[in-house]
Amino acid sequence: MKLISGNAFGQTLRKFGEDKEEYTKVLFLFIYLFAVSSASTVGRTAADALFLSRFGASQLSFMYVPQSAALLLIGLLFQRFSPRFRMDHLLKLLIPLISVLVLISRLGVGMDFSWVYPVIYVGYDVFNFLMIVCFWQFAASILDQRKVKRTIGLVGSGGLMGGIISGFGLKLIVPLVGTANLICFYAALQLLALVAVIRLLKLAGKGSDLFTSVKPQRKQAGGSGAKKKESGGLFRNVPHLKYIAIMSAALVITLTLIDYQFKVILRGTLQDEALAGFMGSFYGFSGLLALFIQLFIAGKLLTRFGVMTAILVFPIALFTGSLGVLMMPVLAMVVIVKGSDKVLGDTIYSSVSQLVMFPIPPEWRNSAKSFLDGVVRNGAKGIAAVSLILLSQLLTTQQFSYVILTLLCVCIVAAVKVKGAYLEALLSTLKTRGHDLHEGQLDLMDPASLRVLTDTLVQPDKVQVLYALKILQDIDGFDLMPHMEGLIRHPSQEVCVEALRYMERNQPAGQEEVLLALIREGHSGVRAAAILALAAYAKDEHLDDITSRLGEEDMDVKSAAIAGLIKYYGIEGMFRAVGTLKELMESSREDERTSMAILFGQIGIREFYKPLIPLLRDEAPQVRKFAVQSAAVLQVPELVPHIVPMLQHNETREAAVETLAAYDEREILKLLAAYFDVESVTLHLPKVFERIGGQQAFDLLFQRYEPANFEMRDKLLEAMTRMHKGIQQVDAKGFEANILLELELYGRFTSYQGDLLAVEGYEEVAEAVEQVRSAMIKRIFLLLGFIYEAKTIQAVYVNWTEGAARQQANAAEIIDQLVQGNLRMELAKLMSASRTVTANVMKNEAALELDWMNDQGDEWLCQVIQFASRSKVEASVPGRHSVDETWLSEQMERIAMLKKVSLFDGLSARELSMIAMRMERVSYSKGATVFQVNDPGDALYLIQSGRTGIYRGAEKLNERKAGECFGQTAILTRRLRTATVMAEEDLVLWRLDSSGFYDVIFDRTGIALEMMKLLSRRLRSKLAQQSSVSSAQASEQQAEVAAASALDAGGAVTESSQEGHGMANDIILRRVLILQKIDLFARLSQEDVIALAQLVEEVEYGAGESICRVDDYGDTLYGIIEGSVRVHKGSQTFATLGEGECFGEMAVIDSGLRSADCTAASPTVLLQLHRDQVFTLCFQNIGVLRSMMQVLADRLRGML
Repeated sequence: MKLISGNAFGQTLRKFGEDKEEYTKVLFLFIYLFAVSSASTVGRTAADALFLSRFGASQLSFMYVPQSAALLLIGLLFQRFSPRFRMDHLLKLLIPLISVLVLISRLGVGMDFSWVYPVIYVGYDVFNFLMIVCFWQFAASILDQRKVKRTIGLVGSGGLMGGIISGFGLKLIVPLVGTANLICFYAALQLLALVAVIRLLKLAGKGSDLFTSVKPQRKQAGGSGAKKKESGGLFRNVPHLKYIAIMSAALVITLTLIDYQFKVILRGTLQDEALAGFMGSFYGFSGLLALFIQLFIAGKLLTRFGVMTAILVFPIALFTGSLGVLMMPVLAMVVIVKGSDKVLGDTIYSSVSQLVMFPIPPEWRNSAKSFLDGVVRNGAKGIAAVSLILLSQLLTTQQFSYVILTLLCVCIVAAVKVKGAYLEALLSTLKTRGHDLHEGQLDLMDPASLRVLTDTLVQPDKVQVLYALKILQDIDGFDLMPHMEGLIRHPSQEVCVEALRYMERNQPAGQEEVLLALIREGHSGVRAAAILALAAYAKDEHLDDITSRLGEEDMDVKSAAIAGLIKYYGIEGMFRAVGTLKELMESSREDERTSMAILFGQIGIREFYKPLIPLLRDEAPQVRKFAVQSAAVLQVPELVPHIVPMLQHNETREAAVETLAAYDEREILKLLAAYFDVESVTLHLPKVFERIGGQQAFDLLFQRYEPANFEMRDKLLEAMTRMHKGIQQVDAKGFEANILLELELYGRFTSYQGDLLAVEGYEEVAEAVEQVRSAMIKRIFLLLGFIYEAKTIQAVYVNWTEGAARQQANAAEIIDQLVQGNLRMELAKLMSASRTVTANVMKNEAALELDWMNDQGDEWLCQVIQFASRSKVEASVPGRHSVDETWLSEQMERIAMLKKVSLFDGLSARELSMIAMRMERVSYSKGATVFQVNDPGDALYLIQSGRTGIYRGAEKLNERKAGECFGQTAILTRRLRTATVMAEEDLVLWRLDSSGFYDVIFDRTGIALEMMKLLSRRLRSKLAQQSSVSSAQASEQQAEVAAASALDAGGAVTESSQEGHGMANDIILRRVLILQKIDLFARLSQEDVIALAQLVEEVEYGAGESICRVDDYGDTLYGIIEGSVRVHKGSQTFATLGEGECFGEMAVIDSGLRSADCTAASPTVLLQLHRDQVFTLCFQNIGVLRSMMQVLADRLRGML
């Protein structure tokens, strides 16, 4: 965490007005921690004073054993059982219970029971431990994680203030009320904490959105041959943890011994009220000093000298003080040593102990913290207690300093050792995972961390530089200006523009002349960014120069001038720019309207949103897309009704999702929730909620599940599944209820399908019902994945639906053992029954069944029912579900024609119906030209009637007649036509545009997956056929087949490359470069490539080690980072692949069997990517999806 620096209060006051609600929560958390800290001081003081006034030093040494044992036991119990309760519920029960027990102990003290004093000496420590642990877990749920670095210092100050005020207050109160009555104040302060908790719960809203416990899940290996970094256990994955543990244990034992020294010397000097009063003053003054350190020293120390220097401050201070106690064992000296614990331990060391944990991967972080808090620290307290019993009989108070100094030497050595291991973990996090821009917890101000990023800024590759720039700009207080000259002269225009945007935001002094030079000489985009950066200075001497750019022909420059004048020059700038702005707004040219759409985002003035509305309705998709992106900057609620319709169109869908997700979460969720109630609700609305993320968005999607139709349920589950990893609270009972609902529907559909099979003419309806049932099964298992471990449930689903008989039986057994109650019984029925439905004996209830199935709201099922029942007099179809009969007949005709197209082999009638709805009828007279050679190829044609001729020049190559098609490759590749098609007779065609085709695929990614599987398998087959024609010419093609089929399938991998291989620079950037060489990912944006790079794994193979074998099952793509791979069958070598090459692209798509062996020819490091990871990322981007399809189509061009 970052502590508050000397000028933080001024910054905080300015930010308070900007985020009043968050700072209100901070205020009550401050009060809560103030109450907890004050109670701890008062309770500890009362317990110590009462015990020391009645027992001697010999009895005190024995108290550390039960104290440590109690804390260790309570810590283990809390760690084990607290996840079963929501923290808000636990606090509302725990605080009153503690208060009652404290008041009962006051009665015991009043009756002067001797056993009460040792009980409260131990018990109050337990209470204080529970209160502080619960506080920080509660605060972590309450505080906005994006702002926690800014607010945690204020919250923590509550504890310091509590110690100060309670400390000084004790000195005033004890003479008035007596030591024993401090117990009542202790209980009262606990209740004050409860008041703060209740108030915070009201501010936070619904508790279920925030409070839960997340069980850490162990990451499982992604491939059969890959040995992942995580597999080495906690210490292997957290290399600096062992040194932190040694340091923590040594400090805990040391502080216990120091505490003993302090109390023994104190008891020999003061008694009763004088003792209590002194302790109050001690806590008060030490709290004041701690607050001073917190506000004015700690932040500067960490910023200037880094974590590794700060980590030594506390043990060195203790060492120095303990040396003084050894030389002069007097009260003043031991007070200094004890005070160091409060002044330095609670500030600098506390901050450092948190910072050194941040590089730990999230999946290990909780385990590491539990190990330190529950095992190391409490275990060390137990060791200290036993040691005290033994040493107190052997050593004098002064001689304890020898033991303390020895332990501190161990602590200092461990702290020095932490440095190397901590740096390794820090760099590993940066390189392998990338800096998580959403977490924002890692303090990259550490010099070693910054060096990696700043070195990247001088690299020629723009992707590396832009990635480093993104991270560095998010680091508070980092100055990019020393690197600016190189950035604005970078050969990449994108880098220059990003650097100039930084200058626009920060207005560094003395850069105006540099910007003027760029405006005169730079490229178009650079000139535009330089104009905005210059305008940000808002100096009058530049006003005329910027105004003169309004007359430029370059639209980027002209729009930048308009934006700069309006945004930075107030009324004068508006007056100068308004004429040009109005002229462009009314322009008939698309490029000018596009510039205007971009302009409003550059201006960024919320009140200036109304002119954006016409652009959001513009007929040009490009204009609408940029208008939507500008709306993301403005975030005006009035624009939401104009943005939501953009979700329907693939050209604007991605921008609309990002824009809506950019709005304030609470505001946009309320607005979007209403759109679920609209009859024509878009299927892409759940994608917006997924992009927003968070508990509230997840809960809103869950609430919409039951009333949704089947297709919307699929989309809701798809979104919730992707959100699940980051969700804390899941309504298990609600999900179970939805599973039972699906199971009930599944049973009814199964019964009705059997009846339909018994009736002639209803075969299509029975097939549609079978598809509904299959989708229900998938939903059932997806819903189960929210209640139980998702990967286990996924494995059960795959084995039960696709595995052999034994695998299916094992899958059913797992569910039987895993699930309990009524749900277990219903799932057992499902999994034990045959999935093949046979015809029932008819009971003349067909009409009733059809009516019920119509009422389920499945559009395709309703259509096939209506089509099948047209000639059935007894069938009754409710009018509100019927469609136009003529349209329905044509739709079924289109579907029948699409079934004959080889491109769509494997697609069901339901899926083809979605494509058929995108087709339009076109007619040509005899002799007319449908298209000519070199025309854009952007459509597939199906011949309804007539005949066509296919020509190249005057030569007739072929002809097509009714029921056939042409243009299959064009719809995928959008390449120029290679022939001319003319109507030989009057011609009626059904035309399917490429844009509509891809829109359907993006709506329903299962269609795309099936089609890519088909294309990939055809490619394998065709290449195999060609390779058999001529072995002399086939080696290169066989190599392609072999490379395409390579998979990690049983090769023993040595070590993760991060651990055992020397790396050149940033691993994450090297991965980006490898991925960009793969055709499938050639069109990924920079952000998507980086995201994909963060998903991949690195594995090592020794020379001669097998990577995959012929006929292995494959679902993994590989890129070669270092070394080489031999592709072969037995002893016959087809190819040797080297650094930067990849193999296995088709394995990602179709998971087919391997057709060749792949062996490491030399020590090799591979980048490994699984198909689930590819589709999770790539199916969110229509451009990427089209690229993947096009790669396969290009390879098959001419083969269809």
